[in-house]
Amino acid sequence: MARSAAALHITNGDGALYLLKKAGILGTYLAWRDALNDGPVPAGLSLEETSAVRTNYLAERGFANPIRVIHDFQRRDAQLRSAGDFEEVVLWFEHDLFDQLQILQVLTALEELNLEPGRIAVVQTDHYLASMTIDEILPLLPKRRTATAAIFRSARRSWERFTSPSPAELYAAAGEDAIGLPFLRPALQRLCEEYPWTRDGLSRSQRQALYAVARGPAREDELFTRAQAREEAYFLGKRAFAKILADLRADRGALVEDEGGTLVPTSLGRRVMAGDADWLDEHAIDRWIGGVHLVANGVTRWDEDSGRFL
Repeated sequence: MARSAAALHITNGDGALYLLKKAGILGTYLAWRDALNDGPVPAGLSLEETSAVRTNYLAERGFANPIRVIHDFQRRDAQLRSAGDFEEVVLWFEHDLFDQLQILQVLTALEELNLEPGRIAVVQTDHYLASMTIDEILPLLPKRRTATAAIFRSARRSWERFTSPSPAELYAAAGEDAIGLPFLRPALQRLCEEYPWTRDGLSRSQRQALYAVARGPAREDELFTRAQAREEAYFLGKRAFAKILADLRADRGALVEDEGGTLVPTSLGRRVMAGDADWLDEHAIDRWIGGVHLVANGVTRWDEDSGRFL
């Protein structure tokens, strides 16, 4: 089995990174810790400039200490920029939205290094890496595929569409197969569903959170499990889900409230679920999806029936 101490392994997070180490897959490890499906990812920025934007957003949302995030992103970006120091770079990513956006960013940044052909390889799987056993993950390494020029072009084009200020670009990307990225199309289709729906003004994740609350009293981790059970390929972490619940509890237009220590739908929440109210009539949206900034005037919406933006 091919193993190299001179390899740089880039993967989606600490769980997968830990398993690579435990499996004895030798090399240097880099966890790509950023949920790009949440918050601004504007077009035309370098990796480092994007990291600065992401740092500000993550700090404002309370996801992390800003000083630590700055340090982590600087270290991460510098390590990727030094990929030419390694004999091989291996990307390990899953099929869900979280991973597919990450692999686009990583491939786009690596393309700029102009490494010799064959130096970069990709492992993609429809099983979650962190939940695998050693016996399951080891066979993936010899099955890795070389990142060809066509894959790099496909990734860059998809990244540009994701970061575009036009929802039409995302919709176009979600309707096309991407060379060498077999899981990207359904992932981007799922991202389209994060736009407010014409039905009620909620994104799919917000709706799933609201319905999880409506099913009855439960701890937050059980609400998370309920919501994720509705996903074809779950991608949200528990902290991101907690932020969604917090947004639904916002003072203006709250859909969820605390009642005796238990979260329950408000009267507005029940009306929204029944299709008798639109959340955006009561809630001023201010949200980024990739390069698109959704604000109150002229919000682009997702129409489930036609499967397109309106």
